Amino acid sequence: MKDNNLLIIIPAFNEGRNLQAVLDVLRQSDLPDEIFLVDDGSQDNTFALMQSAAMSDARMKVFHHAKNRGKGQSIFTAWEAASGTVILLLDADLHELNPGHIRALLAPVLERKADMTLGLFHGGHPQTDFSSQGAPFLTGQRALRADVMKHVSREAALGYGFEIALTVAANGRGYRIQKVPMFGVWHPPSELHRGIWYGIKWRARMYAQILRALFVSMQERHSWARTFFSSSPK
Repeated sequence: MKDNNLLIIIPAFNEGRNLQAVLDVLRQSDLPDEIFLVDDGSQDNTFALMQSAAMSDARMKVFHHAKNRGKGQSIFTAWEAASGTVILLLDADLHELNPGHIRALLAPVLERKADMTLGLFHGGHPQTDFSSQGAPFLTGQRALRADVMKHVSREAALGYGFEIALTVAANGRGYRIQKVPMFGVWHPPSELHRGIWYGIKWRARMYAQILRALFVSMQERHSWARTFFSSSPK
């Protein structure tokens, strides 16, 4: 399974309460060659936790945005500095994650049975189970061939539009996608994680960015298709 150079990317914004558990699991995994941690302008101790973790694990490298730029840009910041052929994307607020989940997400890609996997929560928390399985294209837990990233629309990927933009890009280019259950894993709903009113506001903004991403991605995909077929030999 180690014919590829493997990079794990963890984007985070104000995840000081949750990040340490994810970092501990990453230390236990022998699969990643590099682990890129991106602090997206956090106002809590997220950046300090990342710096501390990097001091004890040579595979870890920390990136810092002075201002919040969004999840999509955080992932692009890491990818642009990467040399890996396979990328694993994980959210920073996962609960009950273990090295077995990491291996399960990666296996289909490393074994060339899929080009991208979608990690879906199962049996962790009812609310996150429902949203994960009902809308698998929104999951932030993915393993993928690094070249898939070249086709992701930067415009569509702004904010929380990244997962939609990535899914549309992979589907449009014919990449093979496989769903992988992540038994017992969950993350706090926005209302629990950030407080009721702020969580509702956060969720509304997130869904607005997701809808925007879908619209922009489909527009760009149709434009690419028209250009391709009009320039193809008759």
